[in-house]
Amino acid sequence: MTGGTTVIPDAGSHPLPPYRGLLAVDVVRFTDNRDRYLPELSAMIPDVLEQAFARCGQDRIWQEKRFPELPGDGYVFGIAPQYLPFLIHPFLDSLQATLWELSPSLRARDRALTMRLRASIHVGPVYDQDDPLRDRKGKTTNDAFRLLNSDQLREVMAHAEPDVTLVGAIISERVFQDVVEGGYTAVHASQFRRVAAEVPEKNFKQHAWIYVPRPTFPDGAPGTDGRTAGKWDGRTDGQAVTGASAVFRERVGQAFTGGTFHGDFNFRET
Repeated sequence: MTGGTTVIPDAGSHPLPPYRGLLAVDVVRFTDNRDRYLPELSAMIPDVLEQAFARCGQDRIWQEKRFPELPGDGYVFGIAPQYLPFLIHPFLDSLQATLWELSPSLRARDRALTMRLRASIHVGPVYDQDDPLRDRKGKTTNDAFRLLNSDQLREVMAHAEPDVTLVGAIISERVFQDVVEGGYTAVHASQFRRVAAEVPEKNFKQHAWIYVPRPTFPDGAPGTDGRTAGKWDGRTDGQAVTGASAVFRERVGQAFTGGTFHGDFNFRET
């Protein structure tokens, strides 16, 4: 300190950018929809997100979002870190419900028209200075998009019943540790499944956690590593394990009652 002023050393050190939570979403199999609908589907994404936040009483998160961007088939924005628990719950379930209500109107226009969303939630230092050329740029944002595009999340959504499971989310390890294991969100740790999230063409691989608000899986949930919250199964790669999470237990065609799924799933480690 010199005269009450903090001196920042210039020997290669720099101030850390502020920590921001990040929500990134994109539309599952966006270009499978007819070309003439794609501009409208893209424009609908922020409206759907806004409705989902309003539906669950979290309008403030949407109103205070930072550096939003609509890159075509998705949307990304930053939030103050204290809002992260509410992104997991109640927002993700509200997003599923919002898309569920939207589905009949989409099918009324075209039987093949759908909107299902993948979502990723991450946190870390992010440049945020009201500078549209520089805001959001950096590793934290890149990792959020890598998680969103990971093979494991794509496989989960590909194997789920498309008319029922409309949202699949992947939560970074850091968010899971701070928010879920820390007890700050209403979704229990056992409702997540740990995965080794990979984007091979980007040389990306990180542990993360998948949560599906309304799951349906025909024969198994691909991409999991056999570990429930904080507990390793101990089997070697490639061995089948039985999932303990209620989120990944339902077989397509079995009853969904009272918010609980019944049945068993075989998981394979990555």
